Amino acid sequence: GINAEYGKQWYQRRVREKARNLKEASAKLLIKNIPFETTRKDLRKLFSAFGEIKHIRLPKKLAGTGDHRGFAFVEYSSIAEARKAFEATGDSTHIYGRRLVVEWAKEDATVAEMREKTAELFVPTEIEKKKNSVNGLDIL
Repeated sequence: GINAEYGKQWYQRRVREKARNLKEASAKLLIKNIPFETTRKDLRKLFSAFGEIKHIRLPKKLAGTGDHRGFAFVEYSSIAEARKAFEATGDSTHIYGRRLVVEWAKEDATVAEMREKTAELFVPTEIEKKKNSVNGLDIL
């Protein structure tokens, strides 16, 4: 129907827009929204269809726990292979029932930088601090 055709056009337009945003393009992709049961082997199996994978990094929550943090970096041997994976995965790639979010990784994106960026979202502003305290004492 009309809605299906509109959805298809929207998706194709979105893929083209993502492909055009190549100023950040490198051979490394950031994969987000990864289910916790996903392994490095699962990611290699999924993403190796698009080219030779140089390295996959699946950051852990805490040393020794074995749990990963729900995102990974997949680095290809070439930008062309990474672009192919980026364009092919679009908005419809799922693993264990969850839709993966695929973005270009910044070359300098480290776990520490991502942790710092995330922390900024949770650091209370001065106004929030005042709301949550009485006479300078924190309210829990």
